[in-house]
Amino acid sequence: MNKNFLAITTEKMTFNSDNSGFTLVEIIAVLILLGILSAVAVTRFTDNSAELIGETEIVKGHLRFAQMKAMNASDPWDINFSSSSYSLEENGAASSANLPGEGSATHTLPSGITVSSTINPVSFDNWGSPGATTITVTLTDGSNAASITVTKNTGYIP
Repeated sequence: MNKNFLAITTEKMTFNSDNSGFTLVEIIAVLILLGILSAVAVTRFTDNSAELIGETEIVKGHLRFAQMKAMNASDPWDINFSSSSYSLEENGAASSANLPGEGSATHTLPSGITVSSTINPVSFDNWGSPGATTITVTLTDGSNAASITVTKNTGYIP
């Protein structure tokens, strides 16, 4: 057997106890913690206006409801927007059906939130299509805005 091999394997390994610095694992752990803290800080300091987000989801649901009603009927169903409210209509006339979660065919937006649409009323045919133009419905609360897109021809509402 090789003498050098025996000499190397029988020597006692010693480590310098005066290491100053960080290991790669410690550096990665600190970077991960900083990333998590910065993500939390950014979400806390951005204004996500919960009321505006909630109203946007309500409008989406009501648009989908009008679309579903149109797909189950021969007449078009519409959502007719004014600045602070909107109403469900059947074939251009006031509907006798109530909007989901409402006691009537009209939904009034909370104070400070307004709505507008690139095409008014938003009308769906018996295929659920709004026609050949993409429609954008925008809700604003003064400082923030949220948009809803109704895709042309298909009526897809993301």
